[in-house]
Amino acid sequence: MYCVKCGVKLQDGMESCPLCGTPVWDPNRLAREHGYPDEYPREHKASCRPFAVAMTAVSALAAAVVLTVCFKLYGSLRWGGYVLGGMAFLYVIAVLPCWFRRPPAEVFVPVGHAAAALYLLFICLKTGGKWFLSFALPVLFTGCLIITAAVCLLKYVRGGKLFILGGFLLGIGGLTVLIEFLEHITFGAPMFLWSLYSLIGFAAIGGFLLLAGIIPSLRRYLEKKFFI
Repeated sequence: MYCVKCGVKLQDGMESCPLCGTPVWDPNRLAREHGYPDEYPREHKASCRPFAVAMTAVSALAAAVVLTVCFKLYGSLRWGGYVLGGMAFLYVIAVLPCWFRRPPAEVFVPVGHAAAALYLLFICLKTGGKWFLSFALPVLFTGCLIITAAVCLLKYVRGGKLFILGGFLLGIGGLTVLIEFLEHITFGAPMFLWSLYSLIGFAAIGGFLLLAGIIPSLRRYLEKKFFI
């Protein structure tokens, strides 16, 4: 047995450390004296529903103010549509999950991407743009697939987290190349200005995680180091 403060080796039966005077903490003795509880305390998780209620009330009030101002000044929605759309998007991704005790990420990730798609579609139609189908929708759809797949695998598959995280980073790297390619097609932007650098970075980290999943000693080190 050793002192919990200075690390000095202690003899059996000592009440305090002879070097620093720290009281000896012996878990076996405490268990014998006080015993273990018959039941473990239940996990307590604070509910975030009060936050959801408050934010719903604030959002409704803000929406009413925006509508009143727009129709009073212009007789139409005008810029209020962008504000209301942004508020609705933020509500879906930040407040809506709080109504659930255990919000399923594999459901709310696609819901959040769908909300973003609807908001971008509104902006595209409002501004007369032609970039939604050729740029925004493919990017959101691909990102949604990658993130949802990673979330589901991490949640439902036992083990192999390093392989999942490595594959996820490789997918994100490929997504950056897709984004620049769609920029090139839709807006005429030059190709391979930045996506190759991000692809190399994500591929390097993702490849390292995949390699770590294969090498047992490295896998155990990373799992202990980062609690994977």
